[in-house]
Formats: sequence, C-alpha cells, structure tokens
Amino acid sequence: MTDTYQPVDEFDSMTENTFIVLPQSAKGPQKGNKDRTPPEKAAEAQGPGYVRLLQGKEPVESMLLRKRLFNETWRPLEKQLMEIEQQSNNAGITEICDFVDTSYKQIDSKEKGQLACPFAEITTAVTFTGVNTGDHSKLFESLQTRLAERGHHVALVESQYCTTLPNMLKSILEQMYASIHASTDEDKVTGPAANPLAKSIAYDMGLLEIWWTVLVGKRPDTSADRIVVILQDFEGFSPMVVDDFVHIATRYCHTIPIVLVLGLATSYECIHQSLTKPTISMLNVERFNLQRSKQCIDAAIYNVFVQGTSMLAFGAEAYKSLIDQFLLYDFSITGFVKKLKYAVMDFFYAQPLSILAAMVVADKDGGRLSLVSECPVQLTRGQAELVRMQRSVRAFLERRLKQTGDSQYFQQAIASDRFLQETVLPEMLRQLISYRQGYCLGIDMLSEIQSLSPESLQKPIRTLHYYGISQPFEDCVHWKTLSAVVRRMKACEMGDLISSLRSVVSRAGSVDWGFSAEKGVDIQELLDKAEKLLENPEENEVVDIIPSNEPKKRIRTRTDMESRPFILFDSESSDHMLRALDRCCTIVETVLGACIQPYHSAPLYEIFYYRHSFLLDTTFSAQPRAAVQTALGRTNYYVNCECCKTAGHNNSDNGSDDETDVDAEAEENRILPSMHDTSIAYRLHQECGRLINLYDWFSAFSSVVEKEAVMRPRAAPSQSEIQARFMRTVEEMRFLGFIKPTQRKTDHVVRLTWGA
Repeated sequence: MTDTYQPVDEFDSMTENTFIVLPQSAKGPQKGNKDRTPPEKAAEAQGPGYVRLLQGKEPVESMLLRKRLFNETWRPLEKQLMEIEQQSNNAGITEICDFVDTSYKQIDSKEKGQLACPFAEITTAVTFTGVNTGDHSKLFESLQTRLAERGHHVALVESQYCTTLPNMLKSILEQMYASIHASTDEDKVTGPAANPLAKSIAYDMGLLEIWWTVLVGKRPDTSADRIVVILQDFEGFSPMVVDDFVHIATRYCHTIPIVLVLGLATSYECIHQSLTKPTISMLNVERFNLQRSKQCIDAAIYNVFVQGTSMLAFGAEAYKSLIDQFLLYDFSITGFVKKLKYAVMDFFYAQPLSILAAMVVADKDGGRLSLVSECPVQLTRGQAELVRMQRSVRAFLERRLKQTGDSQYFQQAIASDRFLQETVLPEMLRQLISYRQGYCLGIDMLSEIQSLSPESLQKPIRTLHYYGISQPFEDCVHWKTLSAVVRRMKACEMGDLISSLRSVVSRAGSVDWGFSAEKGVDIQELLDKAEKLLENPEENEVVDIIPSNEPKKRIRTRTDMESRPFILFDSESSDHMLRALDRCCTIVETVLGACIQPYHSAPLYEIFYYRHSFLLDTTFSAQPRAAVQTALGRTNYYVNCECCKTAGHNNSDNGSDDETDVDAEAEENRILPSMHDTSIAYRLHQECGRLINLYDWFSAFSSVVEKEAVMRPRAAPSQSEIQARFMRTVEEMRFLGFIKPTQRKTDHVVRLTWGA
C-alpha cells in the first residue's frame, strides 16, 4: 500500500476546487485522428470567447471578422482616450514640475552642499485631484515619470503601505536608492553609501542624508536635483505619521532638498483638520489643481461620439447611462473607459450584423469615414433577411420608391441578396456617413453660437450631444433659448456669428452634403447670401432666400415685439437692416435644423447605434440589496426547490380568475417549514415594525420550524437545535444589513430595510 493519494478521476483533488472543462465532441476524443481536425473547428479555435450567432448558423468567417473588428475598433479608441487624458492634465503636471525645479534655488557658496534657507520650511505642493480616486494612481504615476525625466528623485508612497513611520521611511528610502541604481551605471556611487540599506535595518533620515551627500560629491551635476516625496492619498495617512515625518524632515531641509507633494481628494481644509498648527507652519505650501475630469470627458465625447472615428455610435439611453455613471458617481475616467469598452465588446460579440462595419474605414489623417469597395465576407441568407427586417431599411426602400418610382430597384432589394449587399447597403451606409458628418457640423455650429451667448446659457459638449440625439431639434428647450439670444443680436454681432458659421463649414473640409440636399437646403449658399444681406441690406432685399409673409415696414405692435425682439435692442438700424436681421435669424435656424436631425431618420441606425442601456446599468450599477431581498422573499425561484413551491402553483386552474389571483397571492406569502432558515426569518421580520422583539421573533420562528416534524417525524428538531438555528439566522440577517442591535432595549433589534 503506497502512501501517495491516488485520485479517482481528474476532478477528484484534495488541493484544487476549481476546474476548467473544455467542450468536447459527443463521441469523445478518438485515437489516431489528432491531425484530422475539421477546418471549422480549427477556425473557431482562433476566436476564443466568440460564438457563432444566428442559432449557430453564422459562418466561421463572420465570427472571426467580428473579433478582428473589435480589436481594430477598440485599440484606436483606447489610444485616443489615453492621449486625451494625458493632455487634459498636462498643464497641471507641468506647473508642478516647474514648481519643483524652482524650489531651493538659493545655495550658500561658502559651504558646499548646504542650502541657505532663512528658516526651516519644507517646500510643499498641495494638489487637489478630485473625488475620482480610481484615476489617482495613473495621474501620480504620470507626475512621477515627468519629475524623473527632469532628473529628480521621486518616491511615491501610499497610505496602505505606510501605516507607521518606519514603514513610510522604508518605502521612501528604498525608492530613492532604486531610482539612482536603475538610472545609469556611469559615475556610479560606490562604497558604503552606495546602498546604505543593504546591511541596515533601522530606516531613518540619517541614511538619506549620507546617501545624498555622497551622491552630490560624486556627481556634482545632481546639485540641482530634488528629492520629491509624493503622498498620493493624503486623507488615508495617519495624522501622527505625517506630523512625525514633517518634524523629522524639517531638521534635514538645510542639507537635503526635500519637496512634498500632497494629493487631496476632498478639499484643502483637510490639511488644517489633520495636521497640527506647528506642523503646518513648517510647510511652504503652494496650491495646484489637477481636477480635469469634466474637461477630459468633454474632449472624449467630442472626439469619440460626435466626430465618430468608428461606425459604432450610441443611442440616447446608452449614452445617458455612460454619462450618469460618470457624473452621478465618482467622475472617474477609468470607469467611463471600462463601461465604453464593455459596450463595444457587447456590440461586436452579440450583434451578428456588426460585420457591416468592415465596409467602412477611417482615414489615417483626419479620421473621416469612407466606404470600401466591398465587404470582406459574403452575407448569408439569414443575415440578409435580418438586414431587411430593420425598420430603417424598409423606410429607406419605401422613400426611394416614392421619390424615383423605380419598382425594379425595390424588388431586387427584397429578392436578391447579392443586389442588397453590392448596391443597397453601400448606398445606405453612404447616407449614414453623410448624416454623421452633418451632425458633427451642426454641433460645431451650435458651439459657436454658444460662445457668443452669455455664460449662463452655455452648456458643455456632453449636454449638447445628449440634446441632439434624445429629441428633435425643434423641440429642444436649450435651442429655443439660444434662438432668442440670436434674435436679439445687433447687426455687428450677427455679422460675427455668420462669419463664425462660415469658418466652421470651411474647417469641415470635404463633406457629403446629401443630408441637407434631401431637405432642399444648401448650407453654403444660405450662409453666403446671409453675409451679403448684412453687407448690402437695401440691394439684396428683393432676394427672398426663404419665403416670408411679413410686411415690408416696421411694425411696433405687441405681437411684433414678441416675434422680432431685435427691434427693441437695435433702434439705430434702418428698416432694411432689421428685415435683413430677421432673415438671417431664419437662415441660422434652417441651417441648424438641416444638420441636427434625430438619428432615427438615418438608415441602419438599429445596427450601428448601441442602445442596450439596461445591460450597462445592470453590469456596472448592480443593486445587491434588491437581489438579496428577492432571493430571500422568493426562495423557490432562486433555489428551484420543489418542496418550497406553494399550493398556489398546483391549484391555479380551479375557481374564477379573481379568486385564483387572491389565492395565489396568499399562497405566495405563505411560510413553509421547508424553506431556508434565513428566508423564514426574513419573511417574519417583514411583519414587524421598527423595533423587533427577539423573543416574539423566536417564538414565531419556532412555530414554523416545528411544523417540519409533521412532514418528517424522524428528523424533528429539538428545542436547542431550533434555538441555535435562530441565533445563526439572526447573525446572518445582521451581516446582510437588515437589522442591528440597539441600546434602548437589549432584547430588541432595529429593522433597517423597508419595502420588498
């Protein structure tokens, strides 16, 4: 008999409790057929995580294309978001680096290595980083890298590793030595001071002083360097630890150029509340602001959502879910990027028609979308039928049939899959790209109008984008407010506005004007004629750009004041100029209305506009309390236990509908002894008030559990067993947060939750 343990099968292990079981064929592995893997199985192995959609009828090529499109779409987006985040904090990080460079500039020439300070103070940079604690690590790592590039020695310490002063000093000294040890081997410091921590256990500032003195003596070029200590999360440090460190570092500030960087997430008052007045008097504080979350998110939304460097866009519900996660929770850019990545992954993972994105590519220069010659894969019959089932596709075909009367085009689009892929789909994608370009142009024009409006009426780009995709332009309350501002402009202000709009159009470059041609609007021509109207109102008055039934004379009635308010603010202009201003206001409204249209009017919006907001909310905004309450209240649905099912499930066919509903509800609330103990206690506590008597609760619990003896006489629980089960149940209820003990009555507990 051997001493080694022999497992019965591959899942019988005494040290492992988690196994990964890969799917195998129904017949199992066969010997001698290792090299005869079917081509489809080999292709599926190249796309792990992706499955064949359309009930398993999707071609393997389409599945692999979806995986490739996800990588090609997300990698540029992730790189672009990282660049935007770095640029948003670039100015603040540069200010801190300049502040560190200019600290300790006065050096006494009589004594080498001694810093001439009028009094003992430590140069301190207090940075307010905001409540988005998830982004702080990345932010301070960027600051550490920038300071190290300028030659400074940086130690980044966190509160979780610095609970005591020795731990804090150890972390600082180890990072200081590692920074100079990993930088370069030229002029390397040798001797005992090269690594004072090699044989030393007591970490103190004396070691740092010796190391710095030897380093400056061996490398005179380091005299301009600084020792920077960054406290990433100042609120998490013990005030006593920071006090002691500041007092000790003050004694060495004449020899060692120490600079402190304190990261605050709440407010500057936290320093006065944590540190003592003598400690604060030893700090030469300079304030900096690194909270750029809102500016960063606005830039990300404009570049990713408005300009649209990929075919994937977001509907109003999904976009609101993204923004609410950012604005209502933690202002975290990292959380926003994670949620965005999940949405992109879900789009290419669960949408079988996402392969149509391969027919559109983005230019390398400006990121403008353009069509390719053909789709890399051929659509199957099921995929083609799925395209025809979209409402926007049917609306597109019906609208084209009504405009051109070409019934043959309509019939071929319905009957021929090849004609649908080679002719109809490129035309619809071209219109979708044209709509996206026009929408971006309209948002840029709206931003220009906001810049000429009072600051109280200006909205960030994230709000403008939500208004543009959530409701029609004519019904937008914000635009009605801006329209009133435009109608109050004078001739000079209107001229500046028209010039700004024309510059926006010129910066847009080559734009497909198909989105405006459908409405019979020529944007460039309208803006040119508006500029001519303002230059020569009398000569161009006969040219009616937009038909108007208004009289040709100035009317001072009450109705006229409400519809033409600029008359009140521009009394010096002539009647010709006032009529020109009125026409210019109408032109601006017409241009914006032609650009900013609801995305439901674009073809294929069901495919390329992600709208699964419920999936994002349930994934990133989970509600554990509701899940726990539902599980305890309806155990049979979660456990799928037959003995916990009430009689209402079996007698639902007897009696009238009203009586059946009442009986089913009563049976649903019935407490059975076969239920879990916690579920029984939870249902009983729902019948109590704010204070729950433990003895009454135990009596009710016992009366329910004792009924188990009727069902199973041999397994009848004893009184001591019932008491032990009740005590365990009460502790579980307290751990889950349903109750808590109270000092008012020792034999009572307080109920904390209400509702189902």
